[in-house]
Amino acid sequence: MTKKKQKKNGVRKIDVKKDRFLVTGGTGSLGRHIIKKLLNLGAKNIISISRNEDLIKQAELEINSPYVKFKIGNISDEEMIKNLMERVDVVFHTAAVKHVSLAEQNPREAYRANISGLLNILNASSSLKRFVHTSSDKAIGVMNCYGATKLLGEYLVRESNELYNDDSYLVIRCPNFLGSRGSVLDMWKKQLANANKIKISDPDMTRYFITLPNATEFIVDMGLTDKPDAKKIYYPLKYTKKFRLEDLAKAFLKVHGNKTSSIQITGATPGEKKHEDYISDVSLTPISELTSMIDQLV
Repeated sequence: MTKKKQKKNGVRKIDVKKDRFLVTGGTGSLGRHIIKKLLNLGAKNIISISRNEDLIKQAELEINSPYVKFKIGNISDEEMIKNLMERVDVVFHTAAVKHVSLAEQNPREAYRANISGLLNILNASSSLKRFVHTSSDKAIGVMNCYGATKLLGEYLVRESNELYNDDSYLVIRCPNFLGSRGSVLDMWKKQLANANKIKISDPDMTRYFITLPNATEFIVDMGLTDKPDAKKIYYPLKYTKKFRLEDLAKAFLKVHGNKTSSIQITGATPGEKKHEDYISDVSLTPISELTSMIDQLV
């Protein structure tokens, strides 16, 4: 019979220079930014876990720090996660199947990564000081597989406050990350290089977004705060913007296209919403501002 884990009351203060950090999905765009932010704050013990060897080598070269250990592994591996969590104080959880269309086509893998993998970490988390779960605006008004897994994940994370440590498990709902690896801008760059045109599903479709530096600042600040409120779901409203898909496409072509570059409308894919929901509406970002933001992205 499994021994019941004891619930610990009260939030323990985080010491960035002494505590041990785990960043799941640490070789992804957001994961790398979080690792760099923690290093800048003085962290001396960071573990990154990822299952993609090529991205691990890229991240090793990019980050180039003796304070970061890159582990090859899958969060769905229960035994590996259990052993790893014994050496961790704070977790920033970013690993997930993130693309709506891929989750629709691969619901079992979406479940394994976004639910089963998350549960493996939570089940081994009773001694943590803090767990920060990066969720998505797709968890609001759910209508696709990805959003469903993110919403259920939020429930599991918030329940952990009752099972283990009060106010130690936080949920942050982020919108789309502008300019991240695998994002729409990344996809358009490849399409433009191949055919000098980019594809959009619906010109009037709207999405909320945040830049990676702003998302990182918000997530890490929330993760290290002395007085978190686990009853809340946190939203980076200060940094959140909104765009029409056609406006973003036009801004992208202004920066990366030429006189003959074009936009092809393909129609919405299964699971896509025309308009995303968020806790508060945000005014549309004009093309001029979108152009400036895209121009600044590396």
